[in-house]
Amino acid sequence: MSGTFSESWHRVANARLALLPTVAVHKQRFRGQDWYVLRDTYTQRFFRVTPQAYAFLARLAPQRTVEEVWQACLRDMPAQAPGQEEVMQLLSQMHQSNLLYHDTPSDSLTIFTRYREQRQREFQGKVLGFLSIRIPLWDPNRWLDGQRGLSHALVSWPMALALVALMLWGGAAALAQVDRLWSQTEGLFVFGNLVLLYACMAVMKALHELAHAHVVKRFGGEVHCFGVMLLMLLPLPYVDATGSWSFRDRRARALVGAAGIIAELVLAAIGALVWAHTGPGLVNSLAFNVMVIGSVSSLLFNGNPLLRFDAYYVLSDLLDIPNLYQRAGQQWKYLADRYLLGTPRTESPARDSRERFWLTSYGALSFAYRIVVFTTIVVVLADTWLPLAVVFLATLAVIAVAMPATKLWRHLRGPATLRNRRRAVGVVAVLFLAPVGFLAAWPWPDSIRAPGVVEAQEFTLINAGVAGRLERIEAPHGSRVVPGQVLLRLSNPELGWEIAAARAALAEAEVMRDQALQKTPADVASMEQRIVAARDRLADLQARQAELTVRARHAGTWSARELHERLGNWVGRGQALGELVNPAGLRFAAVVSQEQARELFARDPGGAELRLSGQAGEVLVPRQVVLLPYQRERLASAALGWHAGGTVPVRPDDPEGLRALESFYELQVAFDADASRVTALHGMTGWLRVPLPPSSLFEQGERALRQLLQKRYAL
Repeated sequence: MSGTFSESWHRVANARLALLPTVAVHKQRFRGQDWYVLRDTYTQRFFRVTPQAYAFLARLAPQRTVEEVWQACLRDMPAQAPGQEEVMQLLSQMHQSNLLYHDTPSDSLTIFTRYREQRQREFQGKVLGFLSIRIPLWDPNRWLDGQRGLSHALVSWPMALALVALMLWGGAAALAQVDRLWSQTEGLFVFGNLVLLYACMAVMKALHELAHAHVVKRFGGEVHCFGVMLLMLLPLPYVDATGSWSFRDRRARALVGAAGIIAELVLAAIGALVWAHTGPGLVNSLAFNVMVIGSVSSLLFNGNPLLRFDAYYVLSDLLDIPNLYQRAGQQWKYLADRYLLGTPRTESPARDSRERFWLTSYGALSFAYRIVVFTTIVVVLADTWLPLAVVFLATLAVIAVAMPATKLWRHLRGPATLRNRRRAVGVVAVLFLAPVGFLAAWPWPDSIRAPGVVEAQEFTLINAGVAGRLERIEAPHGSRVVPGQVLLRLSNPELGWEIAAARAALAEAEVMRDQALQKTPADVASMEQRIVAARDRLADLQARQAELTVRARHAGTWSARELHERLGNWVGRGQALGELVNPAGLRFAAVVSQEQARELFARDPGGAELRLSGQAGEVLVPRQVVLLPYQRERLASAALGWHAGGTVPVRPDDPEGLRALESFYELQVAFDADASRVTALHGMTGWLRVPLPPSSLFEQGERALRQLLQKRYAL
């Protein structure tokens, strides 16, 4: 038997211990094996032990020493009796959970020094967990006892079917108006909606916690605490539903955990139905907030088993693997100890291959997901309240870096690594120095990637100079034209009538002048002015009539891809008809931020590569790259902005999508399109890559972080 005897056994051999009178025992089965759950009915603390360990604990009494109890176990069950090391560990854990009392001199209790360490860890957890402080307010157990009829009605098959139908109905109502849903989501975090958002969240969380309490009562458990939790200083209600841990049926325990998720999904369905059938107003806004909170909270937090919220406990119960999170951490610690540090006689917390798979997988996935969640929280907090984000980031640094490093140092100095300490220290040093060298010492290629658009140095946007009906297209799309060549013809009968009327008015004015010469010479001057006005009017109308025939102003390529679809339709004055581009002088205009321009001003942008969208496999080598030494605010093309799917942020109040949100610099790139296999046309988008001197990933990350802080937070 491993660990039958221990050198430290004398420290507890004469101790007289017993379970507290307030400890209740519940027998449970996990994956076909019997376990005993010890519950302190006063403090609601729980502890799970094996039948062999419980057989030892049940024999403890103030009249018998630990040595006598252990000897009795050896006599009664020699094959299953725990060893001295196992007994010492068990007693230490039970004492840490405050499930034992003793009547021995204090100097014989050195085995329980872990208790003080546990209390210290609990205090540190409270200090470091100040963003999630729980304040108990009320014992709702007696009130819930009076609601047993409601609890039984809520947890029943008819209610389950009704709730499923309601959730499907609400989901269908939301999906039927998905465009309206997305458009309204943009105003979710505006200042005027934050108060409504919090009010809805507080009420929903109260109902969420009440659902937990009712399901606990439905299966005979007790709920002794209702209070307020300060989640990142935001007060929200909570209920202590740990009474479900004593349930023998794992499906009942899983249902307690799922009750809050179900409550929020039902509230989200009700919100979706109200939102879909109401117009803009307070009721619609409240319903929208309820719908979003209930669905997003369930999908990303409470309903995600990778975080230690409701779905985590549901998954733990369904898999029949208690303490899934802790044991997953122990599994990865075992893997590191066994295969990296080479620690002998290490044991995996997994009892079989199934548990090994779940513990290993869950540990990796939950760690990755927590990194994503914490990073998102830091970014969101930094955008709304930067000081709180700094405090949160510092807390994460302590919890995720400083504390694990301290534990690792203690482990390396502890007795577990006595035989392999040299290898363990060496492996840890390599694992620490390798990433440091990888990030801080090794030079990696660096570059600036700037989006841009191909533009012709000579191009003309052809607009309709006069309104008319599009009759004929003389030059097809993509054809080469010469100056003066007819591109298309418009017709305007009303303009012809106006010209005929203008000619008649001119003839009338000339006749009246001739009559004035014979009869009233004094009126000749006014008649001459009338004739001049009539001639100007006729000339203007004739010029407008000439514009009905659209001609090329210079040589180039005529681009009017969709113009044939407008044949026979009326074209308004000023409407775009096409573009006339001279392909002999193409250039690429790239957008660089102010931070990137600072790097380019300090060095020659040589070795740049140009790639066009849709032809990324082909590289254009620029002849010349010039950084214009002044800032701009208007983009060369709307295709570069967010509105058209580009990467440059533009002002939301600009309907054209051409005014950048922040001023930028422009790189003008001259290239030879004819000397390559690339087809370059005016308006094509692409990107320019300008190489920088190699630098470490740490330097590149530090520069990107500094630019982000300067850009978003003006630091």
